[in-house]
Amino acid sequence: MRGRIADWKDDRGFGFIEPESGGEGVFFHISGMVRGAPRPSGGDKVSYEMATTPEGKTRAVDVRTAGLAAVSNVLMSKRVLLSVVALVVFPVLWWFVKAGKFPVLLLWAFAGMSTVAFILYGLDKWAAQREAQRTSENTLQFCALLGGWPGALLAQQLFRHKSTKRSFPIIFWFAVALNCGVLGFVGSATGAAFIRQLIETR
Repeated sequence: MRGRIADWKDDRGFGFIEPESGGEGVFFHISGMVRGAPRPSGGDKVSYEMATTPEGKTRAVDVRTAGLAAVSNVLMSKRVLLSVVALVVFPVLWWFVKAGKFPVLLLWAFAGMSTVAFILYGLDKWAAQREAQRTSENTLQFCALLGGWPGALLAQQLFRHKSTKRSFPIIFWFAVALNCGVLGFVGSATGAAFIRQLIETR
């Protein structure tokens, strides 16, 4: 059978498939995905089989992304593209360091904060699945603002965490834009002259 994932609750690991032939949504759990399949998300087209639990409830099993188009969808998905963006940041920063635009300390600061942000996202995802104490959103956003946004962006895609809640991405991307704006200013001739002036007046 074929259908489309109409509703997916990633934190809880289950969702509903809208059958291609119409009718009520079919429940499925993450454990019903075939081995090696990418983690599902809303809107994915899938193929599946129907099964009945010992309690008499029907659910979808052997769920997999549908056909060769699924491979293309995975490779060109927003998550993959954003993951690439997160990883490309570091070679770009290294190029600016080699060009003398930024001090090497800045690169290490970004790498360190990104590592911290990545770990915090992973721990928060783990806590969300177990209803344990969570990491505050303010802490996650502050790490991004301090230069940890590449690690945070990568974690959002790999863990599928904090990427669908509407308010969180807005604040996150504002922090990214602010961070990039400051970097652009510091790397410019005007910014370099301004910093030198600050140092000389001290």
